[in-house]
Amino acid sequence: MPVRLVLAVQDELYIEPFMQYVHSSEFDRRIIITGFSRQDAFELYMKDSGEMVDIVLAEPTFLEAWQGAKPGRLIVVSLCERGEAASGLSLDKYQPLHPLLFSLLNMVRGDKGKQAAKEAGTVVIGLHSMVGGLGKSTVSWNIAKQLASEGAKVFYLSLETVNNRLIFEGQLVHEGQRGGLARLLYDLKSAEEGQQELKFPISAYACRHPLLQGDLFAPLDNLDEMLELQRKETMDLIEFIAASGLYDAMVIDTDTYPNERAEAVLERADKLVWLVTDDDNVMRKTSLWFDHLERSRPDVHGHILSKSLFAFNQYTGEEVTSLPGSNIVFAAMLSYIPAWKNGIRQFAAMHSPLYQRDVQQLCCKLYGNAEVLRGGNIQR
Repeated sequence: MPVRLVLAVQDELYIEPFMQYVHSSEFDRRIIITGFSRQDAFELYMKDSGEMVDIVLAEPTFLEAWQGAKPGRLIVVSLCERGEAASGLSLDKYQPLHPLLFSLLNMVRGDKGKQAAKEAGTVVIGLHSMVGGLGKSTVSWNIAKQLASEGAKVFYLSLETVNNRLIFEGQLVHEGQRGGLARLLYDLKSAEEGQQELKFPISAYACRHPLLQGDLFAPLDNLDEMLELQRKETMDLIEFIAASGLYDAMVIDTDTYPNERAEAVLERADKLVWLVTDDDNVMRKTSLWFDHLERSRPDVHGHILSKSLFAFNQYTGEEVTSLPGSNIVFAAMLSYIPAWKNGIRQFAAMHSPLYQRDVQQLCCKLYGNAEVLRGGNIQR
């Protein structure tokens, strides 16, 4: 549920841009704001509707003159200028609105907000394969684009060591205000060491991709920064994005070979898409990995299999060989696009009606015929 905020400031020139920022930013879905510049109007509203308000952000003069009863669960925050003293909770009046609003949300939700985000928030979709070159980046990108085109708010996260820069060609995409993924990883680590909440939301680090219609990080220039990303850091990154409450779905692309980043995605993902092609080596390696996991870690095998869908990529219409030694069936057949021969796989798939149809069917399988993505954005 969105947080209901009352803003009380004498200067209308402060209130108007504050409210415009909320309505035009990612906080629009998370905060319902009502503003007042007059004491009597503020007190009358709180008397009539105070039970519906979660938090009041007001200048000290408003709070000192407020005579009405304050609901027990209401959070009251003084909006102070530098050097101005206030009792109780307070925030600096003249600071960037991103961290100010982020602080307000943390005050209201605290640990309960993180739990709520995990229970009913972002659906994490991981893409994986046992052999490289099967088109994970193409499929993950198209899943993200398909969900975004149907109204979902999507974050595309590439955890490949060498990021696929083709998706950025011809696009004016800039890093977030604080420098992108590298800075976010640094800030997350610093916040943990200082036992503090991160002061900036994900939008301060991510950027918007016009073709995807969703958010992502600009590619890292230093590969060491991705190589140093271990399991815990990967889990923290995924949780930070998911717990923001800004996205209905997060689609994650990973490396093929086993590493701690890929293992974190296998564990954390709510849904997994495994890619195979009509190749004996691909089928054999996929089957051997699942057989080994079933023998060595049957509990993990069952957990992964329960949230996995198998997709056959580069399907030509001919009969497909099943995975050896298993009764796994393919949930989706993703057509082979002849233009791939020319080395333009990513964008050929982007604009192929046939491939888009197949990806849409895969998305239907991911969410089921009756399942609704959070916020009512995607319905089947």
